[in-house]
Amino acid sequence: MRTLKSISLISLLFLGTACSMADYKPESITKYQAGEIETVLLGKILQLEFVVLEGDRDLGAAAGAAVGGDLGSDNDKAPLAAGVIGALIGSAVGAEIGAKINEKRAVELTIELDNGKIISIVQEVSDKYSFFEGQRVKVVKSNYRSRVQPFNN
Repeated sequence: MRTLKSISLISLLFLGTACSMADYKPESITKYQAGEIETVLLGKILQLEFVVLEGDRDLGAAAGAAVGGDLGSDNDKAPLAAGVIGALIGSAVGAEIGAKINEKRAVELTIELDNGKIISIVQEVSDKYSFFEGQRVKVVKSNYRSRVQPFNN
């Protein structure tokens, strides 16, 4: 019964981890950005490099600690010590699993703005937009985040 409880807890917490990561695609905006004035900066891509957005380590660590602590506390001789050790080990393992379980492919865009300033933005790889070096782009900047889209003038 305790094993079934632990498996259910693991499943529930990692499902939460998978759903918790924000969307950083250039065509996505948060609910806070809707209806807000955003600044648009123009420039060209100097360099692009594919990277990986790491998943949520904190939620994975919390899930692992809860499960490890629960499983470790089953020790009849030293339930408290075993629970603490189980929680520590579970937290470390959970953090690694959380980081991997919802990784996202991303691109780092180094952009020279028309004013001469050079910036770098990481965003998720988009199915809608593709980027290449030398391409004219617009950087849409708000209080919450920035995103890059192709600019066709």
